Amino acid sequence: MIDTHRRTRRNSGRLILIGVLAVSLMGNAVAVGAVLKFGQMRHALLAPDAGSALFPRSYRREFSAALAAHQPEIRAHLQDLVAARSQIVENGMARPFDRANTQAAMDVFRDKATAAFADVQSILLDALEERAQRGD
Repeated sequence: MIDTHRRTRRNSGRLILIGVLAVSLMGNAVAVGAVLKFGQMRHALLAPDAGSALFPRSYRREFSAALAAHQPEIRAHLQDLVAARSQIVENGMARPFDRANTQAAMDVFRDKATAAFADVQSILLDALEERAQRGD
């Protein structure tokens, strides 16, 4: 009797492990599929000039380092964008709908996005200038 109880518990443990592994494999397959689909979409959007639209890997590493060094400023911009986007949703769902208020919220979002892009571009330009001064 005890042996049957142990065997049942052991079998249910194996079934749980198999289930977890199956879910993990499915998650990996979905992730790989998403990466492949993104690659196809990028190629479809940029082809045949997809390669010329990217900086070489050494440049991208420097860009990543420069952006990481300015993470607090970038995070602040992203928080501003989320807040502005939330205001758009709130205004868009308000009843009665007020087009002017929603448009104003969209204008604020656009201005904040422009400011964020300008700061990121400035960071990247500084990295490019620094690289040029080194003679790379």
